Amino acid sequence: MNFRQIIFPEIEKIEINVRCRISNYFAEKYGVLGYLEADNFVNVKYHQEFLKDVHEEIRRNSKAPFVKNFRMNYAGGMLPIYALVEVFSFGTLSKFYKNMKNPDKKAIAKSFGIGYTYLESWLESISYVRNICAHYGRLYNAKLSKTPMLYKEYSEAGIGNNRIFGVLLCLKHILKNDNHWNMFVDKIEILFDKYENVDITTMGFKENWKALLENDK
Repeated sequence: MNFRQIIFPEIEKIEINVRCRISNYFAEKYGVLGYLEADNFVNVKYHQEFLKDVHEEIRRNSKAPFVKNFRMNYAGGMLPIYALVEVFSFGTLSKFYKNMKNPDKKAIAKSFGIGYTYLESWLESISYVRNICAHYGRLYNAKLSKTPMLYKEYSEAGIGNNRIFGVLLCLKHILKNDNHWNMFVDKIEILFDKYENVDITTMGFKENWKALLENDK
């Protein structure tokens, strides 16, 4: 439980950050209602499913003041993308990014200094871990069914992608400019010291895990 509570705020940072970057980029290139056009995406079927998800998210958030405002006071009542992303689940956000055209995905990923194929994989895996945290699931000794694509240096070091440590490495690279990241790593170390009988290797942690996880900044 303590481990889950430490990780969840870091995932929230990523969710908010990615949400802002995607909505700003998309609105600037395709317009605030560009998400309604299938031509702005790769897969028409996925776009139709996305619109169904959006409709459901808006319905569930229909009483939110900003949703009521746009639906009542703007022509057509459609939410612009910068407002719509506020009702996106992380899963919907991940699917939205996955269905963007490659040049668009590259532009978003470049702002993080990450290749777009990696970011696409990471967002899907992080979304999965987020749901585990949100539903009080277990991260200790758990095998992840949504696994991230790891950098070659990690794979060659014997780090698996089906345990939480692999996902934490992905978080590190997305949050590499976050001055508080190393404080998060310290919290993990304190937690492990508190529960010294816990076998952290069952979560994919290596002996030099702290050096691997810390940012240079």
